[in-house]
Amino acid sequence: MSDVSLEKSPQRIGSMFDRIAATYDFLNHFLSLGVDLWWRRQAVQALWRYAPQTRTALDVATGTGDLAFAALCHQPQAIVVGLDLSRKMLRIAEQKRRARSIPERRYGLIAGDALSMPFRDSTFDAVMIAYGIRNMPDTAQAFREFHRVLRPGGHVLILEFSLPSHPLFRRPYLFYFEKVLPRLGGWVSRDGEAYRYLPASVGAFIRPEAMSAFGAAAGFDPQRIRLLTGGITYYWIGRCTKDGP
Repeated sequence: MSDVSLEKSPQRIGSMFDRIAATYDFLNHFLSLGVDLWWRRQAVQALWRYAPQTRTALDVATGTGDLAFAALCHQPQAIVVGLDLSRKMLRIAEQKRRARSIPERRYGLIAGDALSMPFRDSTFDAVMIAYGIRNMPDTAQAFREFHRVLRPGGHVLILEFSLPSHPLFRRPYLFYFEKVLPRLGGWVSRDGEAYRYLPASVGAFIRPEAMSAFGAAAGFDPQRIRLLTGGITYYWIGRCTKDGP
């Protein structure tokens, strides 16, 4: 994976997801055997357990909307705003919204950069992001923006990939993740770079326990961290408890 660039400018990341938008949902579900949908459901259910009064949520890096739809299904009264760099991903999210007959007032979509979001301070009850913070060039700035747009006492939910630690699981998983997945993903999407970038970016990103340090520095009190499916993925929940830096 050493030949894969980990440059994460908004232009590069937006372009990469534009290129794979048409096959993104199929590959997510196929390569994870459908477990990715369960991961999202587990994460949003945990968010509402810790923040049952949440009514307005910002879904950062909303992509094609699977995390937002999990939230809207779990909480029929919730309102979600989806933000993403990729306009092609947003168009697919819009098509899925219409197919599900979800009113636009319940799931609105905006193109924008998570490190400089077009929202006023203290706008949302919750911020959530699935598999997107790893693609941002400045994790600390992302947390500061999450803090800024949250109301006092609001919560942030982060769902992200990690690597399993148990050696009996780690070795076969790494073979699949680093050898098989990039080949399959590149063949179906016809974009080998994007699916080589995925395992490289996961391997280079911070470990789950380090997420709490970034959150605390931005004014979040860690509430919960849970590994899923042997540590392949995890969610982290924090509560906004003080003024940011």
